[in-house]
Amino acid sequence: MKSSRSKGNRTLELIRNEISPYRGRLAGSLRDALGVILALTISLTLRVPGISLALALLFLMQRERPGLTLRVGIQIFAGAVLAGAASLFWVQITDSTEVMRFLGVVIGVFIAAFCMVATTIPLFWTIFGFYGFLDLSSWDAHRTQDAIVTSTLYNIASLGLVVLCAVAVEYIFGTKHPAEELEQEINRRLTALSLFFRALAYQQFNPYNQQLRSRHHTLLQYAHAGDIYLNELYDRLRGLSQFGSKTPLGIHYRIGLLTRVLNKSVLLGFPASRQLVEEHQTACLTIAEACEALLNPAEHPKLGSLEPHSPALLREIFLELQQYRSTLQDTDVPSKASPPTLQVTRAFRHFLSDAFSSPNAVLYALKLTLAATICYILYNAFAWPGIVTCVVTVLFTGLNSTGAMRQKQLYRFSGAAIGGALGIATVSLLYPNMDSITSLIIVVAPIAFLSGWILRSPRMGYVGVQIGFAFFLTALPGFSAATQIAPARDRVIGVALGILVMWFIFDQLWPSRTSDALSGILTRIQKATEELHKIQLHPEKQNSVPSFEQLRNTVSMELANMQQLDFATRFESGRHRKQEFIRSRRLVREIESSSEQFYSMALQRPNS
Repeated sequence: MKSSRSKGNRTLELIRNEISPYRGRLAGSLRDALGVILALTISLTLRVPGISLALALLFLMQRERPGLTLRVGIQIFAGAVLAGAASLFWVQITDSTEVMRFLGVVIGVFIAAFCMVATTIPLFWTIFGFYGFLDLSSWDAHRTQDAIVTSTLYNIASLGLVVLCAVAVEYIFGTKHPAEELEQEINRRLTALSLFFRALAYQQFNPYNQQLRSRHHTLLQYAHAGDIYLNELYDRLRGLSQFGSKTPLGIHYRIGLLTRVLNKSVLLGFPASRQLVEEHQTACLTIAEACEALLNPAEHPKLGSLEPHSPALLREIFLELQQYRSTLQDTDVPSKASPPTLQVTRAFRHFLSDAFSSPNAVLYALKLTLAATICYILYNAFAWPGIVTCVVTVLFTGLNSTGAMRQKQLYRFSGAAIGGALGIATVSLLYPNMDSITSLIIVVAPIAFLSGWILRSPRMGYVGVQIGFAFFLTALPGFSAATQIAPARDRVIGVALGILVMWFIFDQLWPSRTSDALSGILTRIQKATEELHKIQLHPEKQNSVPSFEQLRNTVSMELANMQQLDFATRFESGRHRKQEFIRSRRLVREIESSSEQFYSMALQRPNS
């Protein structure tokens, strides 16, 4: 009884933490709602069909920076365009026979599934698989060719409209003056450093400190980003200086110092290095207070002092923070050279390093294709088009490990149930009393805001996506008020069927545990460390091995995957759950140790 009560309390505490406000969450959710309202109003005015599906996909592209929103939006739109073109081409060359359509669905899903795990742009291929399936399956309804082609083109047009609205809202309301934006980005990094060192100081009270791991993950993201974005803002600010804008003194020098502090602090988050500072909690608190003093220099004229016997790495970090503090008052700082940093250039690779050498991507694609094919056959055999979401569930929740898959499926089912219930309530209770677009917007805006708010949860963001997905498909079927609640019911049934099929394929017939995925991450990070060692030993042979930027991209992405899989371990089930949990914990420690070795080696890399 006590055990179940404690689990319930932990669940409530987790949900409370997931939905609690933080800086930027309200503004981001309001931008989401504004983007939905703007796109909905334009689509109703221009009478562009297919807006309900496009609005649901808007929540897949929301990011905190306009540039990232644009890039993600281009990926989504390009994936839909490629899928539409490929489906029309396939139908044209095969005369739209049922057997060839079925084969086209299988081939399209396999290509999308393989590229989802073997490339650096999985979202593009997810959208390609999703729209490719919808476009090909639309021919099963036996409508006229003109109607099907027109519907396909309207779906692409509505998606383009939503992408344009979302990007416009981000650029208009998400972008500030370069000076304010630069100050905000620097403050975010200093805040992350302060929170990390405070968590580091109190690690002795919890050997497996989840808060510390979360702070370290945030720090890793900032360290991986390097100084590229900060220098972009600095260059924009300098470009505006000729029009009267004032460039802060010494800002370029401080950017370099802050980047070095982030790169060095990252090492302290790995288990082996944490042991070096576990007896120096006071020094960690001093560094945390120093970061807080840099956030409010007027209230903290001095940084304090560090213990003389503190570890060398802590002394180096504190010294650079002192240099940062001194530049806030110096007037000759612009003449100083920026300290050497690990410059990171954007190196793009479409396929991952082991995409064709490892069988994992092919095996995953085969499992996902089998599950999607079974769902496709079932909903056609039942002649029940409304449960087409069973195939969509496979495409959007099919992940490498059973724990991560169950986690996402639980979020999808929960979001679909909540959004469907809201949609049914809207159709049955509100629509009979609504007679204008204004009342429609008043109803849609709060749901869009709620979806955007939950979307920004650290771990449960996918629930927000599904709430918007289910609500829009239920409440916005066309240009007239919805009169049917069957779409919400059919959607939930389709999701449940998809989950059942995936449970049979991924868990019973062809299992892939979380520990297996973690083993793959460990192997790739170790390989990246070996490649970095080759670069250091033989700089003249850099053209024959992956560049440092590519290796760092790989390690950063794998660490992000590890964070997600570590949490997904809790969703494993079966008689081997305890052994799986223990093995996953051991692999996480080994991954952190290998990552620490990589970053230590990266700090010793000669600066070019």
